[in-house]
Amino acid sequence: MKKVVTIAKREYQAMVSTKAFLIGLAIMPVLMTGGVLVPRLLSGIEQAEDRRIVVVDHTGQLFQPLQMIAQQRNLMLQTNVDDDENPSAPDGQSLLISGPKLSEKEKSARSVMGLEDIHRYVMEEMPAAGFDDQQRLELSTQIRAGDLYAFLEIPEDVLKISNPLASGDLSRLSLALPEIEYVAEDAAISDTRRWLQSTLNQVIRGTRLAATVTPQNLPLVMIELERTAAVTGTGLYSMQSDGSISSDEKPSEIAATLVPLVIMMLMFMIIMMSAQPMLESVLEEKTLRISEVLLGSANAQQLMMGKLLGNVAGSLTVFGVYALGGLCFAWYQGYASLIPWHVLPWFLVYQVLAVLMFSSVFMAIAACVSQLREAQSLLLPVWMVIMLPLMVWIKAVREPNSLMATGLSFFPPSTPLMMTLRLSTGATIPLWQILLSFVILVGGTVLGVTAAARIYRIGILWQGKTPRLSEMISWLVKAPN
Repeated sequence: MKKVVTIAKREYQAMVSTKAFLIGLAIMPVLMTGGVLVPRLLSGIEQAEDRRIVVVDHTGQLFQPLQMIAQQRNLMLQTNVDDDENPSAPDGQSLLISGPKLSEKEKSARSVMGLEDIHRYVMEEMPAAGFDDQQRLELSTQIRAGDLYAFLEIPEDVLKISNPLASGDLSRLSLALPEIEYVAEDAAISDTRRWLQSTLNQVIRGTRLAATVTPQNLPLVMIELERTAAVTGTGLYSMQSDGSISSDEKPSEIAATLVPLVIMMLMFMIIMMSAQPMLESVLEEKTLRISEVLLGSANAQQLMMGKLLGNVAGSLTVFGVYALGGLCFAWYQGYASLIPWHVLPWFLVYQVLAVLMFSSVFMAIAACVSQLREAQSLLLPVWMVIMLPLMVWIKAVREPNSLMATGLSFFPPSTPLMMTLRLSTGATIPLWQILLSFVILVGGTVLGVTAAARIYRIGILWQGKTPRLSEMISWLVKAPN
């Protein structure tokens, strides 16, 4: 046992005392959150420009209102930019207040008017008579040359009103109108296309209603159609200590999505930062023949166990640093109430078992190869298994007790990440599932470490060609002499 502790202490010091560990400790959160923060930091770099859009209106009724709305949007956008450049402008000077002063109503107005996109839309009409493929090609050529941003073709029957209920032919009943063709280089993910779709549907709705209602009550009808009833979520009702019945605190949609994701990503980072050094350490010792010297003082089982214990201690250090930093940040920002404190004990248990399981697998793979590139092909299926919960996390957050989420909780390689994610959602996870997943994970960890130890014991002294998978499986059944 003394030899195991000595090896564990040496492995822990080698892991946490390097500059690479400290740099990785600081950079890893930046890499994980960069996808959210970087677009915000770069949002002010892009300059607004005029986007020319040609509209071919076969109805002859939709271009004018569309152009008026686009001009109004450009005016609101310009006013908003002027206020950003002159913060001392008096209240009420602009139609929308920019910056942190935006209210929920004003944010909704920005979204409706498409002001999240800073570019201005300049609408130009092209006669619909005689419009054919040749003109479509010419407009596409202008788009490729950068002279035109996009063109829009509105079909004539988009305003046609049919009444299948009157004829009794319900097979023709459909809520879909004819499609409006939008042609641009970024047509699939364009903010302009989404704004045009929202705006045109409002204009089409008003125009179609104008054909069925009187001009006098059209404004009232439009206002009534825009009125909506919000469906707000709230917590479950429960009996309080004073005997009263009340619902839990209203859940936050953002918190309900981000908190489980952050906790799962934290565990994934710790596993990644713990397992990878084991691969490099064992591979270095084997390549430089250091392992042969170490095996003169301790057997392979003691050497591997010492390395695993040192690695677990290092992973707990990583968790302590990230947890302390996260708690301080949450407390300072007033988000401490969002932290699921009941998950932390289970987080530590699952983390320790996950680090033991995956680190032993990485050590066994490193013991069988002589170069890092040889290990990459063997590690690919391992990484795919580790990342499986990351591929389905959104479905698991939406339905924590679904068959998929429950099934992955009982699959040992996915158990740590999936169970931590499910517990963080705030949903009621049956106690028997938690205990059963824990038992399965313990069994899977013991089995994985035992199998990895057999491969490590033989592979650490294996020289020459890389053993085939069939040979590695045979080592698990019967060790060669």
